[in-house]
Amino acid sequence: MPSPNSIPGLRVVEDGPAPAGPAADTLRAVTWRALIWSEWFAHSRLLLGFLLGWLAVVWLLPLVAHPLWILGYGFLVAMIAGPAFGGADVINGCEEFSFAWPVTRRQRFAARVLVGGTALLTLSLLSVAALEGNLSDVLLRVFVSSGLPAVQIGQPLLLYGLVLVVPFTVFAFGFGLAALSRSRTFSVMSWLWGVLGALIVLRGTVQLEEMRFERLTGYFSVPALALLYIEVLWVCSRYYGRKYAGADG
Repeated sequence: MPSPNSIPGLRVVEDGPAPAGPAADTLRAVTWRALIWSEWFAHSRLLLGFLLGWLAVVWLLPLVAHPLWILGYGFLVAMIAGPAFGGADVINGCEEFSFAWPVTRRQRFAARVLVGGTALLTLSLLSVAALEGNLSDVLLRVFVSSGLPAVQIGQPLLLYGLVLVVPFTVFAFGFGLAALSRSRTFSVMSWLWGVLGALIVLRGTVQLEEMRFERLTGYFSVPALALLYIEVLWVCSRYYGRKYAGADG
């Protein structure tokens, strides 16, 4: 049997040693830059749509509705961005090709979380800034007019925390479930489970606050939702690293 080197046009190339030291750091930096750029480019139209939608909400929504609805835009972005980033490969039917890349699955998972999470954080902060730092007064008018339990308005950081952590928890659930799914339908609808999961945890922690403090304070709800966001992404990242490609439909 002829050796591989004796076949015309075929030459065996031995693998060299893995880079170490500064070369390895440079390689990792280049890899992460390429991953982040590729995810940004792949979702650039979606991100542009989010920005245009935010501009329309900020300028037009206060003319026909309560300004508080501006904060709901972050919730809407979380419901869309979670499945769009987490389930991009399954929805587009290119998971086999994506898994064939030299980068690890966890690296791709982390890059998508970084790009999608940064976009969500930016839009959420812009929505809060659009209220001109008057979030406490806006929420107070809503609670007074609706008859809901009083909120500890004297600590606006708790209110800002809820405005940020609720969309991020929805994003984490939708992102993680869409990434682990092998069904296009489930990936697209993963936002629904994200909303249900976040609202169930929020409802439970709010009840604990009412039992303990007799009012909504955010002492339980904000840390619980923030911790849930981290745990969901961490667990889904570990399972995603062992996922095999394939879509059920």
